[in-house]
Amino acid sequence: MGRYVSIFLLAILITIVLGLALPELAIFIFGPGEYLIPILLSLFACFIITQLFYIIGLLKKQSR
Repeated sequence: MGRYVSIFLLAILITIVLGLALPELAIFIFGPGEYLIPILLSLFACFIITQLFYIIGLLKKQSR
């Protein structure tokens, strides 16, 4: 389970780094002060990515 937590945290870290590196783009697209929706979408995407890795792991375990 720790593997999937680390994948989730890595995805969150990448999201934060990209969010700090590209603030002009975020302000241009979403307007100033509207950061809640992109943050929630990023968290949801990170959760889905982690779940996909979990499902792949389960399928590999079943095929053995």
